[in-house]
Amino acid sequence: MKTLVIGAGVLGLVTAWNLKKDGHEVTIVDKIGTYAGASHRSFAWINANHKLPESYHRLNAAGVEAHEDLQKELAAHGTWFHQLGCILSDSTSDAPVNYDARVQESTEFGYPVETIDRDRLLELEPEIDWPTDAALFFPKDGHLDNFTFGDLIRDLLAEAGVDIDVREVDNVESTSSATEVAFAEGGVESFDQVVIAAGAESGPIAQRSGLTLPVAPLDSPGPRTHSLLGITAPTEVALSRVVISDRINVRPRSDGSMFVQVPPVEHRTEEGESTELLDEIGTVMEESLQELFDTSIPVEEVIFSGRSFPEDGVSIVGYLDDAHRIYSLVTHSGMTLAPLLGRLVANELVGGKEELLEDFRPSRFRDGIVPEDTDNFIGRQ
Repeated sequence: MKTLVIGAGVLGLVTAWNLKKDGHEVTIVDKIGTYAGASHRSFAWINANHKLPESYHRLNAAGVEAHEDLQKELAAHGTWFHQLGCILSDSTSDAPVNYDARVQESTEFGYPVETIDRDRLLELEPEIDWPTDAALFFPKDGHLDNFTFGDLIRDLLAEAGVDIDVREVDNVESTSSATEVAFAEGGVESFDQVVIAAGAESGPIAQRSGLTLPVAPLDSPGPRTHSLLGITAPTEVALSRVVISDRINVRPRSDGSMFVQVPPVEHRTEEGESTELLDEIGTVMEESLQELFDTSIPVEEVIFSGRSFPEDGVSIVGYLDDAHRIYSLVTHSGMTLAPLLGRLVANELVGGKEELLEDFRPSRFRDGIVPEDTDNFIGRQ
C-alpha cells in the first residue's frame, strides 16, 4: 500500500516507521523538516496524570506502557525514556483538598500514586529546597529525551529507505480508488491512503480539502495553545525526575541542563512572542530556579512554544472521508501517545479497529464542536 504521512513530528515519524515495518510504501513530508513543530518545543513529560475523561486517561496510560515496551524493544540503540516518576507539589492553602482529589481520581483509574512526606521528598530530590512537607509521587510517569528519540526513529526510517521530504501539502482529495495530494509548489501525486499528522497545521490542510478537523489555530496566542519553555545552562545541580508544582515545573535533560516552566506567568503568552517578553520570562525563570534550588542556574533560552491542540482537548484519530482514505492523527500529549498511536493507526490503515480509539473519532464533530472544559490544574501542559 502506498501511504503518505503528512508531518514529521513525533507522531508522524513513529507512524511512518510502523507502516514501513508492516510493508507499506511510505512517503513522509513536512513543510519545514523533522521535529520542526511542537515536537521541537515539548516538555516531554510522559504521563497519564489527570488526563480526563477516563477514556483519555486509559489512552494515555496505554501510551506510557507503549513507551516501556518500545524502550525494551530498541534498548540496543540507547536510552531515551526515563521512567523515574513525577513529584507533584502544591504550596497553596488548598493543597490537602487538591491532593485528596488527585489521589482519589488516580486510585479510581488504577494509576499508581503515593502520598509522600518531607523525608521521602529529600530522598528523591535532595537538592530541592522543598516549600512543602508533603507531595504526591506518580511512579509510572517519566520523561523523554525527545530529540534522542526523534533522531532514532528518523535514522531507522532512513535505514529502511524512507527520508523526510521538505514539501508543503496544499490539499488532499479522496476518490473510491485513490487519494490525490496537491502540493503547494505545484504538482499532484496519488496515494492509496494519507495520514494527516501535521499538528496545528492539520486543521488548515483539512479545511482546504473540504474536511472537518477542529484544531485550535496558533494565530491568537494564549495559555491554551502556547507555553513558555525555558532551557537552562548545563548545571552541576542534580535533578533526576519531573517535578510539577503550582510555582515551577522542571525536568532534567540529557546534557545536564533542565527544562523549566513557571505556571504563574503562562498567561503572558497572550502578549505574543517578542524579544522583550522572552527576556523578562527568562529572568522570572532564573528567580524561580533560585528559590527552588537555593543556587543560581542560568536560563540560556526561552522558547515561545505552540501546541497541537484539538478544540475539545482530546485526540482526533480516524478517517475524515467516506472513502476511508484520509486519516487524521492529531492530539495533545503527542510525546506520551506517539508509540501507542503509531502502532494503532498502522493497524487501522489495513482494516483493523482499535477499541481504545473509539471515543476519539472525527465523527464526534458532526453535530458541532463542544469546546474544552478548561480546568487550570497543577501540571497542565
